[in-house]
Amino acid sequence: MDRLVYEKQSFPTGMSPNDVARRLGLSVQSVYKYIQDGSIKADAFPYGDERITYVISETAYHEAEKSLKPSEIQRPKKYEYYDSKNDIALYQRFHSSKIPEARVVRNEENVFGFYLPNIQKWLTYEEGNKIYTLKPSYSNHQPTLDYKGYVELQVPKNEVVFYPFIDYLYKT
Repeated sequence: MDRLVYEKQSFPTGMSPNDVARRLGLSVQSVYKYIQDGSIKADAFPYGDERITYVISETAYHEAEKSLKPSEIQRPKKYEYYDSKNDIALYQRFHSSKIPEARVVRNEENVFGFYLPNIQKWLTYEEGNKIYTLKPSYSNHQPTLDYKGYVELQVPKNEVVFYPFIDYLYKT
């Protein structure tokens, strides 16, 4: 019994990877990856027969928080990619019998409208609806996922997969 009490007392205090994941809005797998690559400093301790547990100190947590948790400034604001007045999202695909594909974009003045790639022309939202009767190719309203948190993706716009990837995200 004394040995168990000693082991318990000598065990370092701090946060578990689960605690850190919850506080940073990350997955536990991401926290373990960051521990492995050194982005999160953690002490490894034997646990059980052949297992290892990690303990993250308060100081190490705050260092990781500064570099890993997106700040309000970093995260895009909803109005930057979604126009609630017209219920359209940036790069959302539209089409009509006259136009096989149009994409929602913002012009130099940051006004939402349509880009028609086949004739390389930008139209206001109203022109797209009246002249070309553009309709969404899919709904951009889907049930929310259980996972709470954020992910940052960087997909270059000039890549072939950009529009199919955006379409997949909006559909799911």
